[in-house]
Amino acid sequence: MAQICVARNSMTLAIFLMTILLFLCFYVAAVQFASAQQQLQQQQIPPSATEELVTYEKHSIFIKEFPVPLNERGLRGITTDSEGNAWFLHSTNKTSTIFKLEPETGKFTQYPVNGETVADGPVINLAAGQLVFDKERAAIWFTDARVNSIGKLDEASGQIMLWQVPTQNAGPMGIVLSPDGKSLWFAEITGNNIARFDIQSEKIVEYSTGENTGPALLTFDEKGQLWVSLSFSDNIMLAQIGEKEENNLTSNSSSSPSIGMVNMSLPKPDRFSPLGIAVFGGKVYLSDHGSSRVIVADESSGLQTYDVYWTSPSASSALPASLPGQIVVDKNSGKVYFPQHGGNRITEIRSQDGLMTEYDIPTGPISTVLFLTASDEGKIWFTEWASNKVADLDTLMQVPFEQKVQQKSITLTKSSTASLNVLIKSAAANASTANSNNSSSSLSLSQVEVGLIGMTESGPTGITYQANPPKVNLQQNASTESTIQIKTRDNAKPGTYTVMVRTQAPEQQDGLIISRLYPIKLILDVPQPATQTGGGSAGSSGQISTPFEVRDLIRALAIAAAIGLASYIVYRRVKRKPIQS
Repeated sequence: MAQICVARNSMTLAIFLMTILLFLCFYVAAVQFASAQQQLQQQQIPPSATEELVTYEKHSIFIKEFPVPLNERGLRGITTDSEGNAWFLHSTNKTSTIFKLEPETGKFTQYPVNGETVADGPVINLAAGQLVFDKERAAIWFTDARVNSIGKLDEASGQIMLWQVPTQNAGPMGIVLSPDGKSLWFAEITGNNIARFDIQSEKIVEYSTGENTGPALLTFDEKGQLWVSLSFSDNIMLAQIGEKEENNLTSNSSSSPSIGMVNMSLPKPDRFSPLGIAVFGGKVYLSDHGSSRVIVADESSGLQTYDVYWTSPSASSALPASLPGQIVVDKNSGKVYFPQHGGNRITEIRSQDGLMTEYDIPTGPISTVLFLTASDEGKIWFTEWASNKVADLDTLMQVPFEQKVQQKSITLTKSSTASLNVLIKSAAANASTANSNNSSSSLSLSQVEVGLIGMTESGPTGITYQANPPKVNLQQNASTESTIQIKTRDNAKPGTYTVMVRTQAPEQQDGLIISRLYPIKLILDVPQPATQTGGGSAGSSGQISTPFEVRDLIRALAIAAAIGLASYIVYRRVKRKPIQS
């Protein structure tokens, strides 16, 4: 536990104590406040802490795990090549290594990244390096905060080249290849820049995103526009890159920027902590890494209108929110995927109708999954920081049950009752492949549970519901219905919400849960509760606006700690201004 030097400035001390507490929850980093001179040092999370995160190892037919042949934890981003091999970064404060995993044989090959550590400990912990595969050049491009560089690994020779980022302690993180394949764009989470690396000239040009914005991950849409998650500032950014920029390799200056940057945020008072970002089919998918939801907005709306997709509540008491991480699109299937850092699951969104499927990760209860990638072979690969494993989800393995909900929206008044009719069907009767048959036999379909989740991180509030029946037997009946009756409670607040109709079944061997979730608009046409002072109002987002409460402050602090902002702010302030003892 960090030793804290007591200072006169009680507010600074309180912020720091909260930072340490939250960081233990999220296991992102541990920062030591060492002396009256305010020397800030980094320390690794003790083995006992990570052992508490990983207490079981189960078996899943959908997910296969590969233990990495290293004892020290440090798994970061991951990508795949055209042969289906997985490439990922392992980085600590002293070493960086690119790993290649050949799934068919389980063989690991290591490629050490040479270079001295030039970044500060907190920056290294915060900026999780990412990778992208370049098919044209048969190379792996990556970011590495430890050496404050972007790098290129040549597949054929194994040779690694590095280009240092101009800004010191920049924290290079997300990286993408431009649609024309001529340049790379990457985010500097502590440098507050996005940057372009021209592959031919080997020049880096940086563009400021603003102080304390924290650009983290980025993606190109189908129009060639660059989208960036600004994880420190409650915003995302759209960078409109014109032909002028493609030919401009001079240093950027604030007086003559050569790309347009448009910041977007959710309508107030809704706030979020954007981390993962993907654009597909005219929709922007954003993970709120401080909660249990994913934001899905029309690309043209500027986030002013959006849908909320809730995950199942986290089963962990250490991380009560599911904390969605990086988002990727499998362009072959049109499905969207993200991990749940706190929920210990991988989630699939079917883009055409919003049906979500959740897969429990075999190692848990918190294997600490933040980053993933989609391969061309129908696999979703991800890294598990706490368990020191990489794993793949086989998306071609059919989940052996489906659900359909007749209503897409329901309205409730104070005295009315609404019903949701849920049709649940077994897919076993139509199974035509070995994979389908295997998945069907792996799940226990005799007691498929039916219920509601959503509206908040912990579940529905202001309503009661009852499913009839609450469990169905798909082994006896290939198709059956359940009716969910919903009523309002006295504490219900008016507004438009999202609830998720959930059906779930366990895998037979170790009881890992597979869930299906479908979003429903729930309109509460009720008067304001008598105890409420200062009415809320429904914004254009459709989510109810409520007065500021203490829980909002706690959530705001959790959002910051989830990706490291709080410790970095303390770190910067400590370096700039000593506290008088």
